[in-house]
Amino acid sequence: MRRSFVDSQFLWKWLFFAGTLLLAFGSASRHPQLIYGIEFTFTNILLLMLVRLFGIRIVLPVAVLVYAAAIFIYHEPSYIAIFLLEVCWIGVWQIRRPGYLLGPDALFWLCLGAPITLFACWLSGSLSLIECILLYSITASNGLFNTLIAEILVNYVPFGRWFGPIKNNKPLMITFRRVLFHLSITLIALPFLMNMIINGRDAFDVSTRTTLQTASNTANSIKGELDQWKQENVLGVQLEGLIQIGYLQEMIKRNTTQKLFDITIMNQHHKVLATNSKDVVLAPEQNQSAIPTVDNFLIEVPAQSIVLLPTQHWRNARYVHTVSLERIPLIISVSVPVKAYQEQIFREYIYQLMYMLGNVTIAALLAWVINWWLGRSLMQLARSTTNLPARLKQMVPLEWPNSGILEIDSLTHNFKDMSQNLLHMFQDALRMNQRLQSSEKKLHQLAYYDSLTTLPNRLQFHQVLSGLLSEDGGHNERIAVMFMDLNRFKQINDTLGHAVGDILLQKVAERFKMIANESCKVFRLGGDEFVFVMRYGINNAPDDFAKQICNCFEAPFELDDSSVYTTISIGISLYPEHGTSMGDILKKADMAMYVAKEQGASSYHFFSQTLEDSLNEKMYLENGLRNALHDEEFFLVYQPLVSPASGKTTGIETLIRWRHPKSGIISPDKFIPLAETSGLIVDIDLWVLREACRQAKDWQDRGFPKIPMSVNLSAKQFYRTGLFEDIRTILEETGLNAHYLNLEITESVFIKHMDPVIDTLTQLRNMGIQISIDDFGTGYSSLSQLQRLPISVVKLDRTFIQDVEQSEMKSSVVKAVIELAHSMGLKVVAEGIETEQERNFFTRLACDELQGFYFSKPLEASLFEQYLIIEYR
Repeated sequence: MRRSFVDSQFLWKWLFFAGTLLLAFGSASRHPQLIYGIEFTFTNILLLMLVRLFGIRIVLPVAVLVYAAAIFIYHEPSYIAIFLLEVCWIGVWQIRRPGYLLGPDALFWLCLGAPITLFACWLSGSLSLIECILLYSITASNGLFNTLIAEILVNYVPFGRWFGPIKNNKPLMITFRRVLFHLSITLIALPFLMNMIINGRDAFDVSTRTTLQTASNTANSIKGELDQWKQENVLGVQLEGLIQIGYLQEMIKRNTTQKLFDITIMNQHHKVLATNSKDVVLAPEQNQSAIPTVDNFLIEVPAQSIVLLPTQHWRNARYVHTVSLERIPLIISVSVPVKAYQEQIFREYIYQLMYMLGNVTIAALLAWVINWWLGRSLMQLARSTTNLPARLKQMVPLEWPNSGILEIDSLTHNFKDMSQNLLHMFQDALRMNQRLQSSEKKLHQLAYYDSLTTLPNRLQFHQVLSGLLSEDGGHNERIAVMFMDLNRFKQINDTLGHAVGDILLQKVAERFKMIANESCKVFRLGGDEFVFVMRYGINNAPDDFAKQICNCFEAPFELDDSSVYTTISIGISLYPEHGTSMGDILKKADMAMYVAKEQGASSYHFFSQTLEDSLNEKMYLENGLRNALHDEEFFLVYQPLVSPASGKTTGIETLIRWRHPKSGIISPDKFIPLAETSGLIVDIDLWVLREACRQAKDWQDRGFPKIPMSVNLSAKQFYRTGLFEDIRTILEETGLNAHYLNLEITESVFIKHMDPVIDTLTQLRNMGIQISIDDFGTGYSSLSQLQRLPISVVKLDRTFIQDVEQSEMKSSVVKAVIELAHSMGLKVVAEGIETEQERNFFTRLACDELQGFYFSKPLEASLFEQYLIIEYR
């Protein structure tokens, strides 16, 4: 919508430009005539207006075309080009000092107009001072009038509102003095211009009538004498007798006592019979133009295609009155030179111009006096009211004008009353401000500082960090954001109380304040979260400062009557390496902090792209886990447990796999920890248990050997109620005998709530289900604890098996574990058998079962069936 409006303004702007130019061309063809070639032209009103609006560079070419057309097409005098010079002068002046037009134009006519006019009169061949003064006066008046009207149009017509910005000039502020000046001069100049045009026509008419009357009387006098001639004189004239022609010459002489006009008598063929003129003009020739006035009376003007001055072709112009006789075949022509009246009329025009100049001068002086009178009071009032609130606030004394004009005095009185009210308001505001300043400090403290630790709070942290990120990076400084979290703070709160926790936070804040400085500021975000914002230039500076933060936690914190040790986890992200927005920097520092928390003790970790990729992958997999069960993306694989003595399969371990629709097969090492963290492991374990029992029962029904099926259970299963009922329900649904189910658990099951776990396992064993300890030796249990647990199988972890023959110590430990387990009535399974040497070693140690890639990799159900078929064939 806005673009359409701008395009419309652009179109109307240039339509206005083209229309104004067409009017300028039209104005150049027709000019109001004054007298004897002197005329007024209004073309420059349009051109000067375009110069002010569009600039001389655009207008000058078309102005040249306009005046070229006026001279060469409309045959205007070449002197009219002085108006083109006027356009150029004002246009150049506007480039240097844009503003008003009338002042530069007056300077033009004073400095250039007078010399150019004088030189043009000299070139025209006849330097008449009266003619030169009149021509200059009228031309200068014409130019000034055009400029005045153009300035008024530009200043008061809202072109900018109609067409938008036309030229990159600031709009001029129109002052009251300028408006009054325009009004005064226009009210005098416009009527006087009309008066000059009317007086010019009247003077022309008077001179024409006077000349016609004189010429008519002279012609009638001669005609009266000729009418009294006898027939023989008439015949003598027809025969061109010398006597009759002498009579005619004598008659002309009697009627021309003054040399104001020429008399010529011709025959019907326009042959001159008698005259008192040396230059006889019988009829308009090709080099003359006739201007008819009334019957038998015309003005003959020498026709010239191009003239310099507008008065030049009128210098030899003549009034001509002709009378044709009826009785005598003669034509009487009375010719009066225009020059006889021209100088007198020119003088009258000069007097009128002087009168106008006097009126304009008086009006200008009067306008200046009125401006001074009104403007002085208004300007004094403006100065007194400029920045009035600030001056009143500073108690600066004010001077109020006293002009004697009712309206201005009333306005001054209103401002005085207003200033008094404002002064009282400022005094009240000052007292209120003093009360508010203390409140403002408190509000600022509450808004930007933490009330417990007095550290800058989260709001100030966001402002400081966003300000640093938005600064110009021309100082070769980078930014490090160190996101911190106290370890075990919740445990301290729960055991020692929240009051002690608050004291700990205050102590931590005090230590942070001691290491903070101008380039590294500390903030408390809330709870036990703190953040340092560091500006640095040396690469290892964040690393060194992070170590300094960790050192703050080496000494204990004295809390009331006790000493408490705690640690800190710090995640660090760098700007601009790790992001350019505040959100990215904070998010990545938070990511790094959680990695540091996993490392334990007081530690720090820098964000890296690998870390982000890992977290993104975890999030991607965790989101997929929620749909994997529903979309049947999980499947089971089976790995045999082999008897060392016979080499036959004596057991099957069920393992879960995930076939992701986009990422393919995903290892359990990736998704099982995510399922543990998210709690989805409970549903996944139950699905695996149900599917394993169903498959085992299916194989038994189909005639395969009845072999126990081992299923892994997560520790989270034992921290909820209903596990026993769920397992019993699954066995009932699938029809599998409990003696063929072996539940594998890890030692982490016994970390928390050991007794309830033992109770649940005892119930399951009483059902006939076997219980195995998986990955024995990597967790928290010891051999002495095994006698308390209701288990029947111990599975040695791969770490016991790898390189056992090369290490006597490891070999001795393994032998001792197997012998002690056998002494307690427990079966021993060795996991991860991959070589013949490892098989032989554990066979010699009388291990009950072996499992590993040496025998078979985990296989899907169809392939495992083939494995069993081949084995028992």
